[in-house]
Amino acid sequence: MDTELRNRKATASTEDASDHGISSATKIHPSNDAATRSESSRQRSSSESSTSSDSHKDKDQELPAFGKTPNGTIFRVPLTKDMLTEIFDMSKKKSAFDIITLAVMGIQILMFFTLPTSVKRWLFLVLFMFWRAGYNAGLGYLLKLQSERRGLVAWAKEKGIFDKSRGSPWYDWLKTELSCKMGKDYDFDAVPIEYNTWLLYRQLVDLILMNDFTTYVCFALSWLTFPAGSGFFGHLLRWIAGFILVFFNIWVKLDAHRVVKDFAWYWGDFFFLIEQSLTFDGVFEMAPHPMYSVGYAGYYGISLMMASYMVLFASLFAHAAQFVFLALVENPHIDKTYNPPTIPKKRVPVLTESALNSTVATPSSPSDQSQGAVDISSTLVPCGSKDVYSTYFRRDLIVFKNFDIFRSTDIFVAMIIFYATLVPLLVSNTGPRFLNFLMVLQALVWRVFHSYILGAVLKQQSVNKFYTKHFIKHGGTALDAFQSWKSIFNLSNSMTYATFFLAAFKMYSIPDDWTYGTVLLRHVLGFALIALHIWASVSVFEVLGDFGWFYGDFFMEESSSGLFYTGIYRFVNNPEKVMGHAAFWGMTLICNSWSIFILAMFSQVSNFLFLHYVESPHMRKIYGNQIRKDAGVVKTVKTVKLLPPKLKDEVSKIREKLEETPEIKDVLQRTRVVSEKAQDFVEGTRTDLNELVQSVAPRIQEMVSSSKALLQSSKEKLLVARTWDDMGDYDMSQYSIKIVNETAPMLNKDGIAVYTLGQQFTVEWTAPLNHGTKDWIGIYKLSSNSSEKVTNIASKGKYLYVGRDPGLGEAEEGVENYAGKGDGEVHEEEIVTLPEGSIQVNKGRVVFLGDKLPWFEGTFEFRYHHHGRYNVMAHTAPFEIKLESRTEDKEHTVASIGQALLPYVQRCFNNDPERMPCTVDEKFVMINEQIATRIVKGIQLMYEIEFSWEVAAIDMSCLHLALRMFTAQRALAPFSASASTASETPRESTDSLANGGAVLAAAAAV
Repeated sequence: MDTELRNRKATASTEDASDHGISSATKIHPSNDAATRSESSRQRSSSESSTSSDSHKDKDQELPAFGKTPNGTIFRVPLTKDMLTEIFDMSKKKSAFDIITLAVMGIQILMFFTLPTSVKRWLFLVLFMFWRAGYNAGLGYLLKLQSERRGLVAWAKEKGIFDKSRGSPWYDWLKTELSCKMGKDYDFDAVPIEYNTWLLYRQLVDLILMNDFTTYVCFALSWLTFPAGSGFFGHLLRWIAGFILVFFNIWVKLDAHRVVKDFAWYWGDFFFLIEQSLTFDGVFEMAPHPMYSVGYAGYYGISLMMASYMVLFASLFAHAAQFVFLALVENPHIDKTYNPPTIPKKRVPVLTESALNSTVATPSSPSDQSQGAVDISSTLVPCGSKDVYSTYFRRDLIVFKNFDIFRSTDIFVAMIIFYATLVPLLVSNTGPRFLNFLMVLQALVWRVFHSYILGAVLKQQSVNKFYTKHFIKHGGTALDAFQSWKSIFNLSNSMTYATFFLAAFKMYSIPDDWTYGTVLLRHVLGFALIALHIWASVSVFEVLGDFGWFYGDFFMEESSSGLFYTGIYRFVNNPEKVMGHAAFWGMTLICNSWSIFILAMFSQVSNFLFLHYVESPHMRKIYGNQIRKDAGVVKTVKTVKLLPPKLKDEVSKIREKLEETPEIKDVLQRTRVVSEKAQDFVEGTRTDLNELVQSVAPRIQEMVSSSKALLQSSKEKLLVARTWDDMGDYDMSQYSIKIVNETAPMLNKDGIAVYTLGQQFTVEWTAPLNHGTKDWIGIYKLSSNSSEKVTNIASKGKYLYVGRDPGLGEAEEGVENYAGKGDGEVHEEEIVTLPEGSIQVNKGRVVFLGDKLPWFEGTFEFRYHHHGRYNVMAHTAPFEIKLESRTEDKEHTVASIGQALLPYVQRCFNNDPERMPCTVDEKFVMINEQIATRIVKGIQLMYEIEFSWEVAAIDMSCLHLALRMFTAQRALAPFSASASTASETPRESTDSLANGGAVLAAAAAV
């Protein structure tokens, strides 16, 4: 649901949306200013001309670049050359790495010319997949290791390959090979180890990328075919289109390299950050992640020229693998490096103390109740549009997202779609032609309703608030009007898609021969268009959120916070015009039916009219000058340089000489007139044509996340206890482990220590001096392990190493990352003497908190394990984790509920003073699903009230949660048959419930 920039959300949503759509170009960026790492600061002003951009680029190249390592070392970055210059410029001295790369390429090219076609076709397919796996899996693994644990630098330090004093046999050879490719500004011994490690990594990148390209070209050429029946012009058009895509691919790569330069081309920011200005223009304004999206257009150009489905499918697979690399490696590193979460400095109280104390569960009289409600409403402090957003949007149904079987509107939508789609499929006695006509007519009716009838409603709503006035006239509110609109719009939108796909399904027939004509090609392109539609819709929703999706600024004009060109809107003003209907055209290609073609065309035209006559006027009315004229794609096309500067100069000189001839002047004058007319025509159609040049970026993040979750859940089943057999070398009496929290725990009736849920644990351990370097401590439920000597289940991340996480490598000065990933603290161990004698042992402490703790009740124990295995060397006495129930409290007030909830909520935030609320009326800071889930689980344990995690994320304070719990308790009281409610008179119960409703209504008005 897009508008010409329907990038308009409530404040809370736009803050989240601003992180989307991060381009690979953002990898070059100053690292010493956290504020400048935001996405908005990475872009150049849209008004900056291409001339100033070029001059700025030249200026950057003249100035020296300075790098910064993770430990704070600043150094001057030596200049490097691009891959092609280093390898193919024969005037440059070649290193052993270059010779190896060229030799491997030469052997593969020789095989291409000598082997028979039947052999080289499959051989080069295997070779291409090998080098592609080396790129996406091999390089991806190394970069992931470097990003998370600085593993490559740690390996280089451990081996001492760049340290002369370590006497490594590789030192002299690496110094010679790396130095021969560098200029005079490079000193092998003076630059930090991060830079030398990056240079060494570049050699591997050159080897893999050059051979990946070589084997792909050889593979494609080996499958070259000229289909019979295409004719000369068919072949000619196919090759022209293919060459255009290849040349476009080359331009994308060259322009991308111009913007990101050598540093980001080789993933330099995985090793160190560079301090220089960023020119965010060119191809990076044209498409998201251009080097991985439109930068692979050449694959499809070559596939088109080769006329081979084998080449096409291999290209699709390789392109999809590149997006997996982007999702798993590049994006997480970019987010971690350039988009660290910012902590708001100002916290907003949501209710004053007087109002908090006056909110009680059972007022003594109706007058007290009324007065209490007035006091609350008069002392509530507005919290901004976040609270408006949470009031108007509560898990709304978006197609089938957030479907709730207990919500009437959701059931109605599901039943209507069921009857409209499945029932016609079961009707067979009406004749196939009549049924097909009925399906197309049904799709047409829903399109008319969706685009024209709802469009007319929105038009009148924009002019005179027609829809809202209707509900106010009959005693409703603006909220009632908007809730009704959301239900109608979602039903109409869902039915538009459902009925179109049903009609297409009825028109479709499975081909008898998939190789005949363009049958297979139509299916491939059709599914590609459907994938493009899904990606575009998800990308649009990520930016717009619920507010923009449901046209919120037609109903809540005062809540709109302006236009933000982020995500997909950075590149196009209105993705809906073309990509928003890609699935309809994809189904049209697959069905190969004129009826579906006409229906798709009608849908496209209807949508265009809706955008032009309904949304665009409303946007101009609301946002005025905030609307930009040219999107990133248009600006890129306008500034593209088709001819090199030198060639332009020569052409200008020739033109000046010719213009001096009278005959030529007359011809030029006439040509100029025709040219101006043609230019006007081209300018008029340029915007629509540019929208066709969009990337196909499949949305696979959800699939990857699901796979991760599946592997995590099956880990416990696949685990086989791994143990060491050298236990005789260790004195078991020297191992010990105990909990040493500052406050002593309470004891239950069985004498077992009881700790509060979410409380951090400080665990002290001792071990022999020769204990394993990978010894670790985990927390387990007491009933989970049947043996005290061997642990036989997975820790599920609830563990800490007793020393430095072995995956982190050697410690660096200024780098604090002792415990590895996740929460928890690891204190440095020391050597102490046991009181029993003169025996010396190692002693240390680890602190379990946050995600290292179990967030459920039960009886647990800590276990000390040997050297990364599951041998248990020591364990603590059993202890209980519990959260005190508050259901037996006789009288609940909002104040008492909030005060009881506050300490637990603070523990959910790891008692972090920068994030946790200090008072009940303070808003939560940087709450996520994990923390919200902890909070609602605690509420269920304390008060036996179950909420979904979204409730905590919406209420955003202990006070709002207390207000909600207060009302929920009163609503559920008649079904709990509690003595306290039974003793109340009907009048008292009614007054209490009314007071709770007034409180919640006042809170919702915040």
